[in-house]
Order: sequence, then structure tokens, then C-alpha cells
Amino acid sequence: MVELRSELAVVRAELAAARGRIADLEARLGRNSKNSSKPPSFDGLAKPSPKSLRGRSGRGPGRPKGQPGRTLERVEVPDREIRHRPRGACARCGTHLDWAAVAGIERRQVFDLPEPAGLEVTEHQLLVLRCGCGQKTTAEAPDGVAAPVQYGPRIAAAGVYLMHGQFLSKARTATALAELFGAPVAAGTIASWVRRCAARLEDFAALAAEKIAAAPLAFFDETGFRTAGTGHWLHSASTPSFVHLSVHRRRGTEALDAAGILPAFTGLAMHDAWAPYDTYTQAEHALCCAHVLRELTAACETGSEPARCAAYRATDALLALKKHADTARDTGTPTIDATVQTGELAALRTAVSDGITATAARSSKTEAKHHALFQRLHRRWDDYLRWVNDPALPFDNNAAERTIRMAKLRIKISGSLRTLRGAQDFAAIRTYLATADRHGQAMLDVLTHTMRGSPWTPTTS
Repeated sequence: MVELRSELAVVRAELAAARGRIADLEARLGRNSKNSSKPPSFDGLAKPSPKSLRGRSGRGPGRPKGQPGRTLERVEVPDREIRHRPRGACARCGTHLDWAAVAGIERRQVFDLPEPAGLEVTEHQLLVLRCGCGQKTTAEAPDGVAAPVQYGPRIAAAGVYLMHGQFLSKARTATALAELFGAPVAAGTIASWVRRCAARLEDFAALAAEKIAAAPLAFFDETGFRTAGTGHWLHSASTPSFVHLSVHRRRGTEALDAAGILPAFTGLAMHDAWAPYDTYTQAEHALCCAHVLRELTAACETGSEPARCAAYRATDALLALKKHADTARDTGTPTIDATVQTGELAALRTAVSDGITATAARSSKTEAKHHALFQRLHRRWDDYLRWVNDPALPFDNNAAERTIRMAKLRIKISGSLRTLRGAQDFAAIRTYLATADRHGQAMLDVLTHTMRGSPWTPTTS
């Protein structure tokens, strides 16, 4: 009997361990962009049904009220006028209308590209003058005119725009330029334009880093960026006015130091609680609540019953606080209603405490992960909830995620960047374009300035 009981205990222990491993594997298989930090591309064909944590806005479809529309307006002076006379005879008396007087004009304007949209060739003739003494002097060529035959700054800017503004490959960029403008450009020429453009933007990248480092609030994020056949990282730092992107083979402090922003930053750094950011202790830190809501969603889906209950309650309290913070921000109120704030914060604190207790055993990897989540919410309470006391502060780090979204699109289209130099050029150009966009500048215009040798520079901080 003793042997049977001993054997039964062993079997039960093995069964408990097996169940724990199964739960861990099911939790790993259930990870997606809605309950973890995985990007939507990770979901593949098994894309989950939408589970937005946002409530209904009450807004109907279409353009929001008050947002400016885009309407094609008639111009007073068109580039070309074509008059059309009525054909045939008068419908009333039958008289032919060849010599009838004009009684009025109905104007209809068509906006289209000129045909053909070919290249304009400008020849610069440098006169050679002979002095009376016999010495010959040749005129100086204008800036940028350095070869007997070359492409000009506007077509070069268009090439960079198509490649790193609209994410075409070099080959497709060459095809587009040939078909749109009749320019038989080689892929190597486009690569040289990109290199020249990035080289001229080194000072701009330094300026962006300096402005962000001096800002009172900045957003930080990083994402995988496959380069030269191996894993690299794209690091992002941004404010409402400036963007800085950099590529590095490392993800941690070595890369953050190389970017040169966080070592000098003393403001409020918003990020996703990734540990290397916290090593910069001269800055204050605010943690992204959108990330923690996704982690709570995972706990609701894969945790034990007590852990699920705690995660649901924590989610409800966070979303209730966010709703009142949004209302305070929209109405210009400096703080959330004190009664609401006290009640919801108490509910959130109780849920976090219950979650810590419910997962204290850490009997599986999944439960240990949920325990770490509730412990982090308890330990970093102030960093997660700075926006509660000041609704002007952000609830999440979406500003940083939006900054790197276009860069991820480059990788999604290309698969990778072939060289580290090419990835760094891409980061420099996207730094320039994203910052210009935040100042209301058109990408093609600012790229043209760059290819002419005088990059656009923001006039505001």
C-alpha cells in the first residue's frame, strides 16, 4: 500500500508538471498582437478577431465634424483654354449656328498631368574668353553642375522620394522614373542619390538628437530591423516636432548611448518598461499603459481563475481612469474628478494586490509571467499612472510606435536591407522626412532642397 501511494504521488506530480507545460505551450501559441507586444505581422493567417480595448466613440462613419475636407477648386487662370462651339442648328428655329454670337460660357476644368511628362534638358554653356595677352579664362559652372552630362536635383529627389518616401525597391524606382518621366535611370544611380542625400543630412540628424535630448517629454521605442543578413535594431526617439531614427546591431544601452539622446535626456521618457531604458536615472520615466493592457488581456485569456478575475478588474479600472482623463483633457480640466480618481485607484490597487496573491505560487512559466506583471504594476505604480494626476501627459507610447511604423513597412516590403550603410542611410532620410512632416513640409520639396545642397531646417523648436 505504501508503494502504491508513493507511486500515485509521483504520477500526480508528473501530471501537474505536464499540465503546467501544456498551459505554458497553449499560452505561447495564443500570443498575438492583441495580448502581447508582438506586431500585427506576427499574427499571419491566424489573425485574431478584433478585441479593441477602446470603447465606442459615438462617432459615425466618414470625415469627423470640423476636420477640413479636400475639395478640388476651380482656378481663375487655367494653363490652357479650349473653346467648344455647339454643333448643328438651333433647336428652336433650325438656323445654323456657325455665325451665332457668344451669349455666355460654361466653364469646366480638368486637372491632369501634362503630356508628355518628359525631362527638360538645360545646357550650360561655359564661355571661354581669350585675353589680349593670350590667356584663356573659362566661366565657372553653377553649383551642382559638375559633369558634361548629369541628372538634376529634382529628378534625384524624386528617386529618393520613391525609394525611401514611398518604399519602392531600387529596380521599381528606376522603372517608375523611366515610365513617368522618360528617364532611363540605372539602379546604381538611384543608390548613389540615396547615399548623397543621407550624407548631406548628417548635421540634421545631430540637430534632431539635440532637440529631443533637450525636450521635456520624449517617446522611445525599438524594433527588429533585419540588416546585412543578421538581426539589427531600429531605435526611435521622438517629440511632437522632431524624430530621430538610428540602426544598431545591439538593442540595449550600447545602441542607446550611440544614438546620443538618452545619455543627455533629463525630461520625462515614455517607453514600454524595457529594462535598459531605466538605466538612465537622470531622466524621469513614464510607462506605456497600452502595453500593460495587452499583458492584462493575456492574463485574462490564459491565467488561473483568480488571476483572470484580478486582470479583468485591473483592466476595468485602468480604462475607467483613461476615460475620465480623456474627458478632463478635452474639456481643459487640469485633473480628474477627485471622487472618481480615488475610487478607481483603490479598485486598481486591490486588483493588483489580488493578482500578486493569486500568482504567488508561480507554478508554471505562464503564472510566473503573470506574477511579474502584477508585481511590476505594484512596483512601478507612479510611473504607470503619471497621466492620472496630469491628464496632459500621454496614456501610452503610441507616438513612438507610430514613428517606427513606416520603417517596419520598409522591411515588410523589402524583407531586409542588404548593408548596414544602406540601413543607416535609410534611418537618416526617414529622420529628415518624418520631422519635416511634423512641420507640415512636403517630402518631395524638402528632398529637392537636400539634393540642391541646402537641406530644409525647422524654424521652430
